[in-house]
Amino acid sequence: MKKVLAAAMGLLLLAAPAAAHTKADLNAQLKLMMEWWPGDYDNNEQIVRQSGGGLSTPTDKPFYRLHTVFKRVNMPELGDNVLYVEEWKNNNPADIARIRLYSLSVDEKEEAILVKFMTPLDTKSLAGAHKDVAKVEKLKKKDVRVFSDACSVYMRWEGAQFRGGMKEKSCNVNDNKEWFQYQVIVGPKHYWARDRRFTYADNTITYEMAPGSNYAWFEQSKARWFSCDVLDSPDGDMTKSKAYKTVELHDQGGEADINWPDGRDLAFVIHNRAFTSPPDREFPLFRIHEKSNMTVPIAYAYAVDDAERFGLNLGWFYIRCQVKK
Repeated sequence: MKKVLAAAMGLLLLAAPAAAHTKADLNAQLKLMMEWWPGDYDNNEQIVRQSGGGLSTPTDKPFYRLHTVFKRVNMPELGDNVLYVEEWKNNNPADIARIRLYSLSVDEKEEAILVKFMTPLDTKSLAGAHKDVAKVEKLKKKDVRVFSDACSVYMRWEGAQFRGGMKEKSCNVNDNKEWFQYQVIVGPKHYWARDRRFTYADNTITYEMAPGSNYAWFEQSKARWFSCDVLDSPDGDMTKSKAYKTVELHDQGGEADINWPDGRDLAFVIHNRAFTSPPDREFPLFRIHEKSNMTVPIAYAYAVDDAERFGLNLGWFYIRCQVKK
């Protein structure tokens, strides 16, 4: 973390508006982006906010639940800095929204990081490949469709994050009748994206990533993965607790099903709760539910900001979690 912050401070100096970016500046930015971007991202907190709070019934309009995984892959035929992207909806890894490959490089003329998009020709066989990128790295250039240069994204350092998008009216579809507007923001702990499609004739919107949102962002936060040991104390005596199972889940609305020995179906959930005072603080919130009632928990507790270890003990149920390094 200290190295990333030091690099970010250096980039603040590089981003001075009076100076043009040199190739060295852009290479430093590319290196930092390749450190920041890989990871798991989820917009669970955005769904919580639009639904009215953590104990409200979730609503999926205008934003639906979206989880995105970026993994760095070794695919020299496609570039020196390649990311595999797998995205799904509704907290369901089988509900694939898209599978892509991003190739990042320096564009000195544009003074930006160039992101070229590619799509594997056979995406169905790659579902779940974020867990085993060797499946992705077997692909050759002939196995992917490369998007046209007009659909590339240009990322620039802006306000301690990277922000960019496609050039206006450049990425055309449907026999040049329509064009995409796609924008993205990448920070050390967040990834935001939005896109929509217009007609060239009269700028009618024919598609929007979040219909009815007025082109608002899908706000995804980077997730941390936790490994949690679950212990069972049938009579509530902690001294007789026995290891029951180990579950793994992330802290951006991650869930783990636990079939309890007494026949109950439980679910353990972790998410970061953002508070408005101060606005930049987020507290890990962890809950245990009956699967039949995911709105109101049996019990819940908070931990301090960025806690790497916490637990919840109800006597009969005990869980202790530790962040995975």
